[in-house]
Amino acid sequence: MKEIILKKVSVYKTSIDSHLLEIIKTYVEQHKESFLKRKWDCNIETSNHKNILFEDEFKYIRKALEDIINSLIINNFGKSMPFMIINSWINVMNKHGYQEFHNHNNNCYSGVLYVSKENSNIEFAIFPEGIREQITPEKGDVLLFDGSTYHRVVDSDKERISLAFNFAINND
Repeated sequence: MKEIILKKVSVYKTSIDSHLLEIIKTYVEQHKESFLKRKWDCNIETSNHKNILFEDEFKYIRKALEDIINSLIINNFGKSMPFMIINSWINVMNKHGYQEFHNHNNNCYSGVLYVSKENSNIEFAIFPEGIREQITPEKGDVLLFDGSTYHRVVDSDKERISLAFNFAINND
């Protein structure tokens, strides 16, 4: 018997060394005034960098995330392949912060690194099937998923800091 998968959606969860998270916390504290308030379907503050992981102070975080991405590629494709982090940014959500369902369809994969000790839930959904799954990330967790996967941040009384990124795999 052969299984034919028509639609498979996975979210991969791992973590990084928590001492690296202090770099992000310090950055947020020092640059809070430069964060932009978003108006689209959320109440979130976002760093205004196109690719913050390529700032010099984030090089060790970038290396840790690149190692995780490489492991994911080897796990899924059976070999290492070149990839590129296309963009990355920091999100700060105050109490009752939220973000409505969205996806990053124009990118191959997306990821989120959670900096806060307690975090609001992230909910993943498959439409129109109505399949939904919530995950409560912990400090240091990294979630990786296909960029076309719909996801949202659930309203919560918790403050949340995360670093989000998109990456593309060159599988030619």
